[in-house]
This record gives sequence, C-alpha cells and structure tokens, in this order.
Amino acid sequence: MKIIYVIVLYKCKLENSKSYQSLLQNSGGAIFVYDNSPTAQEVHKENIIYIHDSQNGGLGVAYNKAAQYARCNHFDWLLLLDQDTTFQEGAIEYYIKAINEFPDIKMFAPIHRISDGRYISPTHYICKGSRPSRIMKFGLLNFKEASPINSGIMVDVNSFYKVGCYDEEVTLDFSDIRFMEKFRKLYPTFYAIKEVVCLQDFSIEERNVDKLMIRYKVFLYCALACKREHLKDYFSYFFVTVKRTLHLVWQTHSLSFMKVYITNYVLRK
Repeated sequence: MKIIYVIVLYKCKLENSKSYQSLLQNSGGAIFVYDNSPTAQEVHKENIIYIHDSQNGGLGVAYNKAAQYARCNHFDWLLLLDQDTTFQEGAIEYYIKAINEFPDIKMFAPIHRISDGRYISPTHYICKGSRPSRIMKFGLLNFKEASPINSGIMVDVNSFYKVGCYDEEVTLDFSDIRFMEKFRKLYPTFYAIKEVVCLQDFSIEERNVDKLMIRYKVFLYCALACKREHLKDYFSYFFVTVKRTLHLVWQTHSLSFMKVYITNYVLRK
C-alpha cells in the first residue's frame, strides 16, 4: 500500500503548518507540497516533492497535480490535506487499518471537530452548505446522508481519475462539494474513521471590510464556476450566495456587498 501525502499551503511555511506538524513531520513517506504562496520557500528534505505556484492556481490544480504525480509513480492512495488541520498521534495507522478492513471502499475520511466541540465533517449538506453539529457521524456512510471536507480524505488514485478529478476552475469554495458530487456517482459510500478526530481551525469572523470583500469575491467566483447538473443546483447556489451576501451586509452594515453580488454574480450568470 503506497500512500502519498498531499498538503496545500498559502502564505504559510511548511514547518508552521498544523497538518505537517501533527501528521507528517516525522514521516518518512512521500510528501507532495503544493505552495500557492506569492513567494517560494526552501524545502530540503529528500522525501518532499515541492511545487511552487505563485499564481495561486487553487486547490483543484494542486490536488490534480498531486494525483498526476501519484499515478506516474505508482502510488495507491492520496491523503489530501490543508495547512490547518491537527491530527492525533497514530492517525495513519487507523487509516491503514480501515483500508484493510474495507477493501471495496475508495474513500476514507477523518472526523473534524472545532474548538467548541461541534463537528463540521462529515455533515449533511443542504443547498451546498452545512452547519456544525453536536452529533458525530462515523462508519460506513452514504453521501446522501453526509459528506466530508477536503482535508484528511484518503482517496484511491485510480478512483480519483475515474470520477474526473477536481474541477480546477473551482479554486477554493465548493471544491470539495463538486468533487464529492462526482465521486458519489460511481462510489455512493465512504468510510468515516471514528478513531481519527481532527481539530480544525475555524477562524473567528473577520471584521475588516476590505479583507471580507476580497474573500467574498473569491466565494462568488467559485460559485459561478461550479457546474449545474440539475435544476435544484441553480436554486442551491442562488440560496447559498444570497445567504452569504445578506449575512455580510448585516455584519458590516455596508451595501457594497449587495452591489458586488449584482455585478459579480447576477449579471455574469
């Protein structure tokens, strides 16, 4: 069983990444680092493949490049990571145990918990969005009842390609939603490992309007880039973007978000 660990960075040194510190720092396995930061960093370890993308191609490009490397070098599994996930000691052993126990399953996921004790993955999605829950969902799950986020999913490399990889134009928001929508068409179930409970950074709400606007524009761009396969998809993306817009207007007391929503989303649909 050959596993390649894939971590995507943005304005973060590899050694400062919580995912790297908790899971990969002492690993002798192959680590594929895709750095979307404006400036490259020096990485000297022999087991690390480092790619710098100053243009910030996004998560889809990063994960697809890693999958391409994995397939060319005969890896069996991809473990996809972001930079802000803290794993407990011995997590990899639980992944391997689960893979051996369920050889027909092509995706394994951890449990993601935030600081207040609620769980954010796997969770049930409604209209392309979800809310933290006090209920932990684990074991063999159908994608109709719950879905995992990107960080921490272990995916079979061949299955990754069979479902069509990540949508590269969906650079950040909704990237996991789109991938899971494609994945479940061929593989309707995944396994959530109850022994692997990660602590996920869940940033407090930003108050700076300029920073909020930059992030909001990325959110709208990604929503526009998502493929609509059914009529309900049109409604879902309308609902989730309106909800975010109204929340930001209420939070900042600024109608600028409404104006941007009309010019950057409604008029471009």
